[in-house]
Amino acid sequence: MSVQQKVAVVTPGVFVIPSGRSSSVERVIEKTMSLVPEGLDVRVFGRSAGHLPAKDFLGSVPCYRIPGGSAYLSGILRHLKNWMPDTADVHNRPALAYGLKRHLPQIRVFLTLHSTTFISPCCLPQSKAEVMLSSVDGLIVNSAYLRDDVLRRFPKLRTPIYVNPLGVSLEDFTPRWTPAGEAVRRARLADYGWRNRKIILFVGRLIHGKGVHRLLEALPGIVSKEKDALAVIVGSAFYGVNRDTAYVRSLRKLAGQMEHHTAFLPFVPYPQVADLYNLADVVLVPSLEDEAFGLVNLEAMASAVPVVASAVGGIPEIIQHEQTGLLLPKGSGNEMLESAVLRILEDSQLQRSLGLAGRELARSTFRWQHCAERWTNLMSMEQPLAVQRWSV
Repeated sequence: MSVQQKVAVVTPGVFVIPSGRSSSVERVIEKTMSLVPEGLDVRVFGRSAGHLPAKDFLGSVPCYRIPGGSAYLSGILRHLKNWMPDTADVHNRPALAYGLKRHLPQIRVFLTLHSTTFISPCCLPQSKAEVMLSSVDGLIVNSAYLRDDVLRRFPKLRTPIYVNPLGVSLEDFTPRWTPAGEAVRRARLADYGWRNRKIILFVGRLIHGKGVHRLLEALPGIVSKEKDALAVIVGSAFYGVNRDTAYVRSLRKLAGQMEHHTAFLPFVPYPQVADLYNLADVVLVPSLEDEAFGLVNLEAMASAVPVVASAVGGIPEIIQHEQTGLLLPKGSGNEMLESAVLRILEDSQLQRSLGLAGRELARSTFRWQHCAERWTNLMSMEQPLAVQRWSV
């Protein structure tokens, strides 16, 4: 690997980076770029904010902040024309990747897709999306599910596709099943007034597709058998903004019927949200729609907390059924969700074995170091293979 290899990492330009109030896309960049080994000259480009300097650092990696909106592409181009990287990795914005490749055809351009949102008809016509995907030198996705979904949507696509699963920072999470972890947990539960409660934790956006209402609908049945059960719902409808929507109001109405058994906590920025996983007896991921990956699953595993999750999208690539958690078949009803949650709440030995197995799987397979190493190897390749559809 040449020490002269230059790589530009381009964020979507929606949230400031680094920032605890950003989306998971920016978190992936923050976590991986600070772990890139020496040998790559990496620069990160993100959106500017008046209260933050134009240049910052992610570890030792410089981060340049550029005005967002319609001026974002032109601002990125000014920087890249002066610096002339060998490669650019654009996150989650096919139009931005296409624009960079069109203006700088001599550099390799990768598009890292975190979901199919921005190549879906709601954002781009099929024909236009295919042109953009075909223009770049490679696609990077976070799960085999997402790779297969891209190929299903664009069967004629010949752009190389590489799978690079996401990771987790074990040091950010306090595992339950240690004397120190249990002491911290008891103290935090007391602070919240939740001593002796059995915590069912949901962390994520409060939107219909995340299935939060399923937890509240199943809660009466859960409480009928576990009177100390408490559903703790952490998040908001929008990243970093605690603003009500019709769906959020419907959740609060549902919760009103079980007021003593529900608690809503507003959006908590990362890494502070890591402290909440330690409180949980079980983490619930009841998604109705396919999720490309789902960092919540990894964060729960890092905390040695078992997960009950819908077997949709890329989630089965993370959660091992009956080993690190329980998977709910796609389309299954709330009765199965209730049964799975109760099975874990009623069996402390099962909680422990699933939780510890999840922590070990996160340690051995799903760390940000692993993700950064795979990314570094990909950026260091002389040329992508002609048709590549395997995991890097």
